[in-house]
Amino acid sequence: MSDLQLLQDLGWVVAGATGMLLVGRIAHIPPILGFILAGLLLGPVAGVLGHSESLDLFAELGIALLLFVVGLELSVAKIRSIGRTAVVGGLLQVGLTFGLGLGLALALGFAVAPAVLAGLVVAFSSTVVVVKLLDRTGDLAALHGRLAVGILLVQDVVIAVVLTVLGSLAGPEGVVDGAGGGLDAAVAGRGLLQALAGIAILAGVGWAAGRFLLRDFMGWMITLPEGLFVVALAWVMAFILGAEALQVSVELGAFIAGVILAQLPHCEELERRTHPLVDFFLAVFFVALGAGMELESMAARWPAALAFSGLILVGKPVVVALLLRLLGQAPGTAWLAGITLGQMSEFAFILAGLAASVGLVDPDFFGFVGLVGFLTIGVSAALVPVARPLAARLTATGLLQLLPGPDDPTDGDEAPLHDHVLVVGMNTLGREVVRRLHEHGDVVVAVDTDAGKLTGLPPGVRTLQGDLTHPAVLEESGLARAALLVSALRIEDANALLTYRCRSLGVPVSVHAFEPAHVEELLDLGADHLMISKLDGIGPMEAAVRRSGVMG
Repeated sequence: MSDLQLLQDLGWVVAGATGMLLVGRIAHIPPILGFILAGLLLGPVAGVLGHSESLDLFAELGIALLLFVVGLELSVAKIRSIGRTAVVGGLLQVGLTFGLGLGLALALGFAVAPAVLAGLVVAFSSTVVVVKLLDRTGDLAALHGRLAVGILLVQDVVIAVVLTVLGSLAGPEGVVDGAGGGLDAAVAGRGLLQALAGIAILAGVGWAAGRFLLRDFMGWMITLPEGLFVVALAWVMAFILGAEALQVSVELGAFIAGVILAQLPHCEELERRTHPLVDFFLAVFFVALGAGMELESMAARWPAALAFSGLILVGKPVVVALLLRLLGQAPGTAWLAGITLGQMSEFAFILAGLAASVGLVDPDFFGFVGLVGFLTIGVSAALVPVARPLAARLTATGLLQLLPGPDDPTDGDEAPLHDHVLVVGMNTLGREVVRRLHEHGDVVVAVDTDAGKLTGLPPGVRTLQGDLTHPAVLEESGLARAALLVSALRIEDANALLTYRCRSLGVPVSVHAFEPAHVEELLDLGADHLMISKLDGIGPMEAAVRRSGVMG
C-alpha cells in the first residue's frame, strides 16, 4: 500500500469519526457506538474504506495503548481502595455471568469454543463507556460509581489473563483443527508455558527498572511534562517490542508496562497525558472494525444477538445487584451499580479477533459481537443517565427492598466534595496558605504537578496531583463546587486561565500576582483578590475572603 493510500484511509477514518461524534453529541450516541457506525457507513454501505494492513497496525497499537492505560489504573493503592466488596463481587460476577452466557450459547446450538467466547462477551463490561457515562452524570465519586469502577478493574485483570491464554494459542504451529474444531492440547500447553515465561521476564525487568531507575528519573522529568509523556511512550513501546520478541501478545506487554508505571507517584499525570493519544488510536480501531463487518452475517445472527443482549442488559445487572446486596450494600446502591455495568465490553471485539485469528471461531462471529455491542452499549447509554430517578421510583414502590441482603447496610452513597478550598501550587506561599486555612477548620485540597511537593502537609489536608488547567484534573478537583480557589503559582498563563475558569463557574478566586504587570490583566479577568507578595499576601487574602462571606 502506498503512503498516499494510507493517508487517504486515515483521512476517511478521521472524517467519519468526527462526523459521527457530532451526530452522537446531538443524538446522545456513545463514541464507541458512533465509531463503529462510521465504519459501517464507510465500509459495507459506501465501500470507500476496505481492509487495510496499515489501518490494522494503527488499530492494534490502539488496543495496546488501551491496555497500557488500564495498567496505569492498577496501582497498589487503588487496588486496596476498591476494597473487599469490589474484589469479591467482581470475581463472582465474572464467574456467574460467564456461566450464564456459556449456558445460553450451548442452548442456542453454539459449538463449544464459540460458546466459551460468547460467555466472555457477557462477563465483561465496558470501561470506556462506564467511565464516560459516570463522568457525564457526575457519579464517579458516588459509592455506586466507585463500586462499578472497582469491579471493572477486577474485570480488566481477568481480561489480561484471558488475553494471555488466547495469545498463547497464536503460535506458528497452529493449535486448532478448524473453526470451532478441536484444540491441540500439547501445542496449546507449550504456547501457554512460553507465554508465561515471557510474562515473567517482562514483569521482572519492569519491576527492577521501576524500583531502581524509574522513580527518581520520573521525579526529575515531572518538571518537563512533555518529556514525561515521551518517556512513557518510549517505555510502553519497549515493552511492546519485548513482548513481540518473547512471543507474548503485545497487548499484554503494554498492560505490564502500565502496571509498572502505576506504582510510581506520577502515574495519574501519565494517564491524563496519554489518554488523548489512546482516544485517537481507539477511534481508528473501532472505525476499522465497523468497516470490516459484514451486514449479511449481522443479519443472520440477529436472534442470538437479541437473546444475549437481553442477558447483558437485564441478567448481568441483576447478578451484580444481588452480589453487592449480599455483600452488605444498600439496595439503591446495588441496583445503580448493576445498571451501570449493563453493557458489552470493547474488549469483546479484541477477544473475538484473537479467537478468529487462531481458528477458534468463524470470521462472521464478528457480526454477532458487533450487533450485541450496538444494542447493549446503545441501551446502556440511555439508561445510566436516568438510573437515579428510576431507583427512586423503585424504592418508593418497595421493589428494590425485595433484593435479599442485610436489613441494616452500613454503606451509604457519599456526596461529592463541596464547599472546599483548592490551593494550587505547593511552593512556600501555597504551603503557608494551606496551613493557615487548615488550622481555621476549612476543608483544603492541595494541588500540584509534583507529588514530592504534596508531602509533609498537615494531617487531614487532601491532595491532588496534576495540572489543574487540564479538564480531567479540573473535574476531579470539584472546582465547580468549591468555596474558593487560591493560586500560589508563578506561571502567568496558568493563573490567567484559572481565574477565567473560576469566574465562568462563579467560584471566588485569589491569585498570586507575582509581577506588578500582571495585576491589571488578572483584575480584568475577574480575580476577587490578588496576593501581591509572599510576605503580606496571605493575611490580607484570608481576611478579605472571610469578610466577603465566602468562608466562615
